[in-house]
Amino acid sequence: NPSRFRLPKIMFFFVMFNVGWRNETYSVFKDHFQSELLFDLERTACPIIGCKSYGVHMNGFVRKGGEILMWVGKRSPTKSRCPGLYDNTVAGGISSGYGVWETLCKEGEEEASIPLHIMSRAVPVGMLCYTIVNQYGTSPEVMFVYDLELPAEFIPKNADGEVAGFELMSLSDLKELIVTDKFKPNCAGVVLDFLIRHGYIAPDDTPHYVEILNLLRSPHPF
Repeated sequence: NPSRFRLPKIMFFFVMFNVGWRNETYSVFKDHFQSELLFDLERTACPIIGCKSYGVHMNGFVRKGGEILMWVGKRSPTKSRCPGLYDNTVAGGISSGYGVWETLCKEGEEEASIPLHIMSRAVPVGMLCYTIVNQYGTSPEVMFVYDLELPAEFIPKNADGEVAGFELMSLSDLKELIVTDKFKPNCAGVVLDFLIRHGYIAPDDTPHYVEILNLLRSPHPF
């Protein structure tokens, strides 16, 4: 019976690649988000069998002197994935039993101490989809994206130990930063989408503009 060997093989994978269980599950749906639920699966195991996962990311920005500035998080050096890299203001995977908005509010409080009365102003602006293929497996992912204009005096503070700190950056600086290896790649895509929507990246002065837009919403291979 092949099923007898599934758990040992998965455990062997985690040992060999030093990837620990997160004690958090993702819901695996039949067709699309919140369609028929097939099963719940340990989050870190999803790439092994190529299950589609969902997350929610938010750009938190302020306006000062007619300029848009964005709060960017820097991941804790103890994170198992992409330690020390720059990240979105708020970001998190959608765990089993959670919705998009519920996850955003939870992550906003834990990662940046954003109270609900401020988070309630967040605006859904679309989604990004892509597929990551690396040593951990294949990860078709969908990110629901929100923008939130924060009060000019608000300073995000981490509450769960997963963010080392926040920096307030100009969009021109972010435009240069997201093409380096200092920014978590999928989160760089969220910032890139923001820059495009706010006119900081335009078709006349950007080679491969159409290709960039298509890559931000690439159909999953299966």
